Amino acid sequence: MEIVSLPVVIDKEKIDSRFRFVVLATERAREIINGARPNIQTRYIKSSTIAIEELTECNVEYLTGKDARKAMQDASSTKVLRDLSVPGEGAEEDETKKEIEKELGVYVPEPGDIKESGGG
Repeated sequence: MEIVSLPVVIDKEKIDSRFRFVVLATERAREIINGARPNIQTRYIKSSTIAIEELTECNVEYLTGKDARKAMQDASSTKVLRDLSVPGEGAEEDETKKEIEKELGVYVPEPGDIKESGGG
């Protein structure tokens, strides 16, 4: 039987509530969608099901309280430093944006370009 159709048994020593389980499963599924590899060998394909299986087998570590806040601050400061240290990346994004706008301009007219026809 599939894991999502069975009642999920949570190890209360590792995960203290169902709410935390749902939040952790959501975050872990996002990580898997964004390219993280599963921590376990699984027969499932869906990222949400893989995340649930990882949590039921207690193969996911997480932080709470002050440790979590500190990790978030460290991650955000690292991201700012990484963004500042990569030169030329913004130019490529601007070029791509201009190309997309140019292509969309062919299909989507500006609001002032549409003439209303008088029906009678």
